[in-house]
Amino acid sequence: MTADSLRPDAIIARGPDLRDEVEHLVREDVVHRRVYTDPALFEIEMDRIFGGSWSYLGHESEVPQPGSFVRRRMGRRQVLLVRTAGGEVRGLLNRCTHRGTTLVGEERGCRMRLTCPYHGWAFDLDGKLLNLPVADSYDKLYERPFDLGQLRVESYRGFVFGTMAAEPMALAEWLGPAMPWLDEHIDRHPQGALRVLPSAIRQEYRGNWKMAWDNAADGIHATFAHRSYNLLGREADTDTVLARNPNATPMVSRTLGHGHCVVDQRPGIPAGPWSTMRPLPTRDDLEATLRDSGRRTRENLDLMTGSMVNLSLFPNLIFVGNQMMVVEPLSVDHTRLSYSLVLADQAPEEVNLMRLRVDEDFVSFGTPDDLEMFERVQEGLQTVEEEWVDISRGAHAGDTLDEHGHAVGDIASEAPIRAYLAEWKRLMASPVPTTVRRSRIEAAKFTNRKAGRRAAAGT
Repeated sequence: MTADSLRPDAIIARGPDLRDEVEHLVREDVVHRRVYTDPALFEIEMDRIFGGSWSYLGHESEVPQPGSFVRRRMGRRQVLLVRTAGGEVRGLLNRCTHRGTTLVGEERGCRMRLTCPYHGWAFDLDGKLLNLPVADSYDKLYERPFDLGQLRVESYRGFVFGTMAAEPMALAEWLGPAMPWLDEHIDRHPQGALRVLPSAIRQEYRGNWKMAWDNAADGIHATFAHRSYNLLGREADTDTVLARNPNATPMVSRTLGHGHCVVDQRPGIPAGPWSTMRPLPTRDDLEATLRDSGRRTRENLDLMTGSMVNLSLFPNLIFVGNQMMVVEPLSVDHTRLSYSLVLADQAPEEVNLMRLRVDEDFVSFGTPDDLEMFERVQEGLQTVEEEWVDISRGAHAGDTLDEHGHAVGDIASEAPIRAYLAEWKRLMASPVPTTVRRSRIEAAKFTNRKAGRRAAAGT
């Protein structure tokens, strides 16, 4: 395969089947730079990765009452996650079916109907067309699909995922071995009750979205990229877990199928997550309040900080500590990361107040290191003569396979990178048929109303 065959226009010209291209671009031990730099590949990703597979849309606690909505993205698609008058959670395309105008510009809100700001078309929260100006001027209005487009949504214990696939894989099958890890994350909250704080922290970097996935389970980089964060911990006499030699700890990473992975740091911190927490504003006061009230238990202290289990659900959701990080591709070299804090509804108030402080800590002092590294990588990948990126660490040199055939290694392994790129290859190689769904609605009431007006006018 020549270099010319890998030009963006050549990729588009090959049609829907990219099997040869992706087999060349992603190999067992290396990945081609164009996976991160090719705008044409990026546009195909927006269709096939963020359309043909399941993506995380939001948590049910973000739409707590009828009329509640939040605005999200699935690739290039703007999506509204809404709760209908009947309490059902739906995913609507944020696009008027008249001229294609974006219906909603706010990030979140509550309203009982969605009205287009351009021509006044109004839709129910279940997507049905309710009303429009001068309806009599349309001859065959209700023979066309003017209800809002919808996507398939399913909720697993409050976490809502969506897909445009015409015949999607069952959500439980897609989660697969990741499901027990998600259960464990939920169940560490008392009574499994959790709530997502409405306002997310957002950060952007000038790099490809997959760099966040390369980084999610990379245990090597923390020792070097987060040097300043580790020094802060050392100066506070705190055993910062990121400062350790990853090969000298029993921490483990696992691939979970369909691009998912988990990093379990707990074997390396027998004293529990709270033992790694350095001094933070209000920490002493909140800990003292718990102690004085008799609620200073190991469980409450550990609940204040993260679980030390990082779970990544490909392609867009990463659990880090008490946060959920959503990866939002904007262009081939521009990505937004949205961090939402998860609160434990049945925990003492002090626990959630401390979670706020912990939430600010790494995002302020650690994440900027990652973003700088992502941008440096993106810059380095502009060197066209250096085509390949190495992803071989751990393969045939320490990784083992579990009962599902998924790789298990220490946190220095790059098996999670190889695993998500294998799912990337599967989805990119040939398109999964996608479709727009619509509400089932009987148009008779509109048709009859129009016919009645015509009869009264003698037409």
